[in-house]
Amino acid sequence: MNIKKADLIVFAGQSNMSGRGTKEEAVKCPAGAGFEYKPVSRPDTLVPIEEPFGLNEEREDGLYDRLYSERSGSMVSAAVAEYYRRTGRQVVALAASMGGTSTRQWLEDGLLTDALDRLKQTFAFLDSQGIAVERKYLVWCQGETDADFKVPAEEYIARTENILGQFVEHGIEKCFLVQIGHYNYVDCPEARDGMTGEELDRCYGVIRNAQFQICLDKGDVVLAASFEPYLHEMKDAFHYRQSAYNEVGLHVGRKMARSR
Repeated sequence: MNIKKADLIVFAGQSNMSGRGTKEEAVKCPAGAGFEYKPVSRPDTLVPIEEPFGLNEEREDGLYDRLYSERSGSMVSAAVAEYYRRTGRQVVALAASMGGTSTRQWLEDGLLTDALDRLKQTFAFLDSQGIAVERKYLVWCQGETDADFKVPAEEYIARTENILGQFVEHGIEKCFLVQIGHYNYVDCPEARDGMTGEELDRCYGVIRNAQFQICLDKGDVVLAASFEPYLHEMKDAFHYRQSAYNEVGLHVGRKMARSR
């Protein structure tokens, strides 16, 4: 491993950040393009990025992404591959996501604390290895659970800005937001709590609009991509086929590469 400097990218949020795709269909990172730091399972080294990204990085008192399903293929390898292709800059990536989590849980149940601890551990490890950290980015993809809970836009905006602001306070320079998509009302016309799928999907629209407003209001938050166009690439009520993760990751990598 020959790496003297790198850009640090934290990939955080809920299940569509963790990735519920298919690893065999994921984009492959070129050799040397990106490395994952795994503070839980392999804290003494860097490993080449491969899917499923973030595997075996669970902490039972923090980010534990095995409650509902396992990581199986994400947007991360596509994002890093595209970023490297456009910039030639090596990446160290950190997984900090957990499926089925709301902004309230991130702020009140120790999830943000765990994510920030992982970030601090990553900075310390890279410093101990003499690896200079240049750009420091966060990619955030979260909001489906808030939509399920019918959280008002104002509440979602306040909590999300709080979360992203704490990442900035801990060294992140710019946040790239991935907008959520739809509730899959096509394949799941009956939702729950007496609501139809289309009625629940309107709650997803509230969160998408709130996310767009955050990017308008906050200079350090950039709208990087959206799952909104991929309704017909959904594989269940909430998640996507790997092709959608690959395309969204490509857009994220492209947006980060254009940022200065």
